[in-house]
Amino acid sequence: MPTPVELLTIGYELLIGKVVNTNAAWLAAEFTKRGYSVTRITCIGDNEDEIASETKRAIERGAQIIVTTGGLGPTFDDITARSVSKGLSLDCVINEEALKMIEQKYSSLNLPITPERKKMAELPRGSKVLRNPVGTAPGFAVKKGDFLVVGFPGVPQELKEMFKLYADELFPPKGEMVEFFVKARGVPESSAAPVVERLVKANPFLYIKSHPQSSEGSSYIEFHVYSVTSDPRIKSACERVAKELASELIKMGAVIV
Repeated sequence: MPTPVELLTIGYELLIGKVVNTNAAWLAAEFTKRGYSVTRITCIGDNEDEIASETKRAIERGAQIIVTTGGLGPTFDDITARSVSKGLSLDCVINEEALKMIEQKYSSLNLPITPERKKMAELPRGSKVLRNPVGTAPGFAVKKGDFLVVGFPGVPQELKEMFKLYADELFPPKGEMVEFFVKARGVPESSAAPVVERLVKANPFLYIKSHPQSSEGSSYIEFHVYSVTSDPRIKSACERVAKELASELIKMGAVIV
């Protein structure tokens, strides 16, 4: 089974619709391409108890990797590191390596270290500091037993650059997403549903998702047959199932395009 990952995206700006949660979609795609299984994406406000409890719940649900985005900056509501520490029952302390990074950043800008800027160096005890090549707030990676919790900033460009910088170290490839598409006209989604259900039940290692592109009366559907795996036999099996799906749809009167 692929390693389960949960994403915790943090910030009230996401919950009120002020900011579109592009970080979640980008991270989910990156983890899937690396052979991991994203089992849940949770959006949480800047609330210490909620972030802490959701960290605990993710571990209880069996996530081996938990990734947070947002809440690592200098403002009063940037509380992710403190909240994650609480959820993991770890102290949140000044990390000297992180502090040195922050001091160097602000020194290059001819700006002093204020309590708000120093606050960005407060990380869960025992954290590995993640350098931020774009912004000022460092990220962190901390192990608790068999679980890894990684905190990234919420600014998309900072998140992406830091992920690329540390992905091979923290999230080494476990496999790949194998996918095949079947595009069909002339069969309503509701008519194809029993065939899809039968194929999924017979092949539990894969998933088939139908994506209707028009109404039931004039249907054009893209069927996505995919699995996350490191086993070449499963890749072959996915291809076989995609061909079987196409054959069944043709029997129902569909035109494969």
